[in-house]
Amino acid sequence: MGMSSNQPATPSAAHPGYPWGLKDYRNWLWLALWGVIIGGWFYPLLGLAVPVCFLGAIVTSVFVGRKWCGKVCPRGLFSDVVVKRLAWQHKMPAWAKHPATRLGVMAFMFAMMGLQLPPVWGLWEQVGRVLWTLLTATTLVATILGLFTHQRIWCQVCPAGTLAAWAGKRRPPKLNVDADRCKNCNLCGKECPMDLRPHENAEPAASTHMDCLKCGACVGACPIGALQLGTGNTTRGTDTTAADAAREVA
Repeated sequence: MGMSSNQPATPSAAHPGYPWGLKDYRNWLWLALWGVIIGGWFYPLLGLAVPVCFLGAIVTSVFVGRKWCGKVCPRGLFSDVVVKRLAWQHKMPAWAKHPATRLGVMAFMFAMMGLQLPPVWGLWEQVGRVLWTLLTATTLVATILGLFTHQRIWCQVCPAGTLAAWAGKRRPPKLNVDADRCKNCNLCGKECPMDLRPHENAEPAASTHMDCLKCGACVGACPIGALQLGTGNTTRGTDTTAADAAREVA
């Protein structure tokens, strides 16, 4: 039976909590990550793709927050599509959310690059090898931690993600919650890839969390359509509502 255009979205069995169809690029873009990791062993220049993704997250965050992390980053999508299905639990540990952890990881990563890149700068294969090594090592750490804690734990401490969160704080699209309809059931929070609590945006003067990936998972998970991702203007084309998410699933 078809899904009516005004029926709230519900999580699909194939893509729980994500309004993605089977042909959506997000189900396959994560393969680029492993293309660089495997191919970089033989062709180190592939490692030069790392700063492209790093800068992409930061530059776009000035306009749309951490949307790059939720819709483009291959490692983030790998976490959602693969690691989430294998993870033992889906709870972001408190220590990963602490600012000191984010700053510590950022300092360590920048220190590693600062020590390893200057001596080989201009020798692009060697630069690529350094970046490839960092990508491979952090992906291994992210996968292992993700299997035992939360699939996107690396996204919580990723230096690019942290800088994007700071630069894109309060940038659109804003997550709006209808306080009169919201039941505080936290179904939206259970589907959030960053383990946030989207329903708390129903509080007066609430702003969208800086780590919101603008992915629409919470919108699709709400059974009563109380969430809306957009400017707050209900004009079609500017917002993602539960009905829009339902049409994507269908």
